[in-house]
Amino acid sequence: MDVRIGEDRTLHHPPCATAALAALIRASGRRLWLRVPELDALSNDSDVLAALKSLALSSSHADLRVLFDDAGRAVKTGHGLIHLSRRLPSRLQLRQTQADDADPRLCFAVADRTGLFQAPGWPRPERLDLCAHALPLGPRRAEEFARTWERARGSRELRELHL
Repeated sequence: MDVRIGEDRTLHHPPCATAALAALIRASGRRLWLRVPELDALSNDSDVLAALKSLALSSSHADLRVLFDDAGRAVKTGHGLIHLSRRLPSRLQLRQTQADDADPRLCFAVADRTGLFQAPGWPRPERLDLCAHALPLGPRRAEEFARTWERARGSRELRELHL
């Protein structure tokens, strides 16, 4: 799936969420903000992780942020996104939402403030949407993400203890 941020005005309804998210990440120039209910298979997919790593290493100005409501299972099982954020802490940041901001229906990613991936109701989404430009929802989701990010906190469970 080929997506070009700022050029492609088509609203896609991809059959596979992980492939769509990986395509949006690969199309990102510098910024990707991901909002998921929990750290699960969507953010632990090998293509998604490879795309995130590539974007994080592409520029010292890369801005990758992940907001999640719950990381309990991911901490216990060892999640690839947690390991990646520990290796690239200045490029990839993870934060847990406050209890009043938690919403299990929210699952979206915004790339460069305009590209948008949505899977409302994840892990059984009502629909999957992918658009690289011209949806007014992309900038609105980015603003919503930024407000929630400011209230969110780093999770103590995700920190690595160096002795």
